[in-house]
Amino acid sequence: MSEVLFASAKLEKLDKEYSLPYKFKKLLTMSDLKNIISAGNYVAIKIHVGDMEFGGYRYIRPLFVRILVEYIKELGGIPFLVDTWGLKHVIIGIRNGFNYTTIGAPLIPVSGIKEHFVVKTKVPNPLRIEEVEVAGEVYYADVLINFAHTKGHPSSGYGGAIKNVAMGCTGPSTRSTIHNFEKIDNTGKAFQEAMVDAFHAVVLNKINKIYHINYAIDIQPTCDCAPWSDISIVPDVGILASRDPVALEKATLDLINQQPIIPSSIAEKANAKAGSNKFLLIHGKDPYIQIYAAAKKKLGSLSYTITRI
Repeated sequence: MSEVLFASAKLEKLDKEYSLPYKFKKLLTMSDLKNIISAGNYVAIKIHVGDMEFGGYRYIRPLFVRILVEYIKELGGIPFLVDTWGLKHVIIGIRNGFNYTTIGAPLIPVSGIKEHFVVKTKVPNPLRIEEVEVAGEVYYADVLINFAHTKGHPSSGYGGAIKNVAMGCTGPSTRSTIHNFEKIDNTGKAFQEAMVDAFHAVVLNKINKIYHINYAIDIQPTCDCAPWSDISIVPDVGILASRDPVALEKATLDLINQQPIIPSSIAEKANAKAGSNKFLLIHGKDPYIQIYAAAKKKLGSLSYTITRI
C-alpha cells in the first residue's frame, strides 16, 4: 500500500498548532521531500493561479504556497512557480497574489511567454495519445512538485493531481488534442485516458524527483480556469500528499465522497449525499476512470493507507 499524508482542515483544538497552515508545514516535514530535493535543485511548483478574467476566486491560497516555498528553501532547493497560458497568465497570477513579495519565489510561464518552449516526448503504452508536448520549464527542472487544487470539471468529472500535470505541464497542441477527445464520448472516458497519457509523458524524466499534493479546500464544481466560482459542494477536507499520484487521487476522491453536501450547492441539486460519487452525479462523468487508467499504466497503486497529521 502507498502512504498518503493527510492534514485535516478540521480544527481539533483552539490552538494554532491545529490550524491547517501549521499542520501543512508538519506534513511537509514528514513527507519524502527531504529525500527528493537536493541542495541546488531547481524545483518547479505547478499550481493554478486563477482565471483570466478575475471572476474566479477559489484557487489555492498564496499562504500555503509560501509555506511550501519556504520549506523547499530549508532543504536547499531553488523554488519557482509555473502555470500555463504564457506570459499573460503570469501577469494574472501576480495580481492574484502569486508574486515574489507574497510567495518568496518567481512565477514563470511553464512553456515560455508564447508557449513555444516544449519538448516532444513519446508516451509509453499509450491509451489515446502517442506523443506529448511537455512544457520546457518542467522538463528541465530538477524536481517537480505537483500542487493541485481539487475540484470538479465538466469534461472529466474531477480535476486533481493528474489533471494539474496533464493540462498544466503540456503545450497548447497537446491540450487541444486532449480536449478533442471530449467529442468522442459522453462518459469522459476518452478525455480522462488522454489526460493520463499526457501525465505519463510529463513524469517520465522525473523518476524519484516528483511529489504530489492535493489541496482539498474550496471544492467547487468547476475548474479554476472558469471565470466564476460557486459554493463548495462539501465542507473543506484538508491537504493530502504522496509520492504515489494514483493513491493520492483515490484517497482524495474517497474522502470527498464521504463528506455531507453543503446546502444550496450544486451537489444538493444533484441529490448527492454522504457516500455518493458526487462528481459523477454533478457532471455525468465518473472521475475514477482517470485513476483506474493511471493504475493500469502502473503509475501508482489503488491501495493506500492514510497517515493523519
